[in-house]
Amino acid sequence: MNWRTVLPGLLGLLLPLPLLGLLYLAMFHQGTQPSPPEGHILVPMLSPQVRQGLRTYEQDCRTDADCESQLRCFHNLRTGRQYCTDSTCWADQDCPEDFACRTLRASNKEDLIRVCSLQGSRKEGELCEEHPALLVDGCEKGLICSGFCGRPCRLHEPSSCPEGYVCKEGDHAPSCVPTCEGRACPEGQRCVSLMGGHGSVCMTVHGQDCELNPCPQGMSCTRSTYPTTPGKIWMQCLRRCGRSTLPCPEDSACFLFQCRKACSPEGPPVCEPGFACGSNPSGQQWVCLPSTRSE
Repeated sequence: MNWRTVLPGLLGLLLPLPLLGLLYLAMFHQGTQPSPPEGHILVPMLSPQVRQGLRTYEQDCRTDADCESQLRCFHNLRTGRQYCTDSTCWADQDCPEDFACRTLRASNKEDLIRVCSLQGSRKEGELCEEHPALLVDGCEKGLICSGFCGRPCRLHEPSSCPEGYVCKEGDHAPSCVPTCEGRACPEGQRCVSLMGGHGSVCMTVHGQDCELNPCPQGMSCTRSTYPTTPGKIWMQCLRRCGRSTLPCPEDSACFLFQCRKACSPEGPPVCEPGFACGSNPSGQQWVCLPSTRSE
């Protein structure tokens, strides 16, 4: 046998094997990519080499027009920055400890981006932030935030969710969201629809229940919920205020463009149950604000 003629052929067969292995791994990883909901584009995860060649990568942006075509303008609620980026993960293994890979909306509200999101302490059924800056606003490990913390589920299989929950599609994946429709709530609570009807929860209503009793003309119904106070919602009929509007009534002060009842931390208690006298960042008189302290 002439090894001089055989050896090049063997090398030609063996050398591609590591490349084939890498290709296989790449294809396998590609196969784990999640499918976006119908009608949405999932921005791909680029290689480090491609990222380095993009002049707008991680640069500040206002719209997608400020980014190269492979990137999208993304508002990172955790850092407060808005910048051009691709997806930065495909699976939880791509993220640091205490983070999970989640699907979020780009700034255009249509395209989807995969990012590492902080996991937190919110329980199943509680309100949450999809990309929280604090542990207290994120869901526990294994739960998905779609406005509510919920376990993954299978659409059209009611048994994949516990009693009192229903499986609904989300940007990341289907998850179980709470529902109280058709159920009796505990005394002092009623079934309140949240997140644009995405879910509903039995809640204690503080203030004026302006969903059941519409506000007078010139006032709008405001609703406030907080992840740290599950089972409570604050509703009020409030008038807008600002430079282009009439001054607030004498017994109120402007707070974040809304006229709220004025109070004094040293004066008699004038705030209704569920509210407390809080400081006004505008330097004006203190006002009655939702009291989120645990009772």
